[in-house]
Amino acid sequence: MAYLWCDTNDAIGSWLDSLAPGSPMYLDTEFMRERTFWPELALVQVHDGDAIRLIDTPRITPAALAPLFRQHTLVMHACSEDLEAIASYTGAYPAAIEDTQIAAALTGEDMQLGYQKVVQMLLGVELPKGATRTNWLKRPLSEEQLHYAEDDVKYLPQVTSILRERLTALGRMDWWQEECDRLLAQASREELPEDAWRGVKGAGLLPDDARAVLSVLAPWRNRMARERNLPKSFVIKDAQLLDLARARGGHRGILADVGLHPKSIRRDGEALLALIAEGQQVAPPPPLPGPPDAHEKKMAKALRSKVGQVADQVGLKPDVLMRRRWLESLIRNPERVPEPLTGWRNAIITQPLLELL
Repeated sequence: MAYLWCDTNDAIGSWLDSLAPGSPMYLDTEFMRERTFWPELALVQVHDGDAIRLIDTPRITPAALAPLFRQHTLVMHACSEDLEAIASYTGAYPAAIEDTQIAAALTGEDMQLGYQKVVQMLLGVELPKGATRTNWLKRPLSEEQLHYAEDDVKYLPQVTSILRERLTALGRMDWWQEECDRLLAQASREELPEDAWRGVKGAGLLPDDARAVLSVLAPWRNRMARERNLPKSFVIKDAQLLDLARARGGHRGILADVGLHPKSIRRDGEALLALIAEGQQVAPPPPLPGPPDAHEKKMAKALRSKVGQVADQVGLKPDVLMRRRWLESLIRNPERVPEPLTGWRNAIITQPLLELL
């Protein structure tokens, strides 16, 4: 199947007008994010069931392509990063998705099964991986890149059809829909500013006073990264945030002491010193959960054994049925069941574990 190269709004509009309303679109994206906060969408590959289109997104206005994401179910593989790239490009997340990596996991395969392995497993086709780490924003794209992009969606309709048949035979189509809805909801959920400190590596080891300062510094860094479209580490590194949070006093010298570049000090120094002073006056947020104690470790071992037994019975990998963080949360607070353990998992594993607890 030869691909069609699309780089005009008119071509996109005519194609979208010809599609049946609500028909599934088999889709992948290529984007770049090495030096930016927001992913830069470089290419969208779409198989509409009849033809493959490679859409040159830098040449297309987002408004022209938005109906594709808004009016059709997007069938993708391991799509969490693709969702963010689409949202960054159009300003909104897609209306509906189906993720074939999730579908494969619900038929008993590994949770992180890649697209190349799925194609090989189901269709016996070996796909090259050579163009994965190339510059997708540079034009013209090479023949290797174009064929790689085409392959990313060429076999997706067949893969989806096989997985759909298996899920139907297992009575798990509802499970797939629930998991895809959950993935889309999680992707579109914005991080609360008061939770930003939790994402700083090493935050859990800080004492109360330093954690209070970090709770003020981290939201500022996130906001600057968005406004400047820079990776968070380009604004200020995690280790530097921790050092500032632990620092005593509010003199300008501490900014150089933690390794901030003179240019960063000139630009952000006054703001950082004001934030440190503010953080020294606020109440610290509750600490992150510590490592399991002896009793919790014993309970976790017993519950993991139960998870393994149930996983064997239903033909799933244990980590598809239960993640480590869900299990630890359930042990520490059985009255507050993690949201992923509701729905289809409730009767299969959540209730049996609660009975053991």
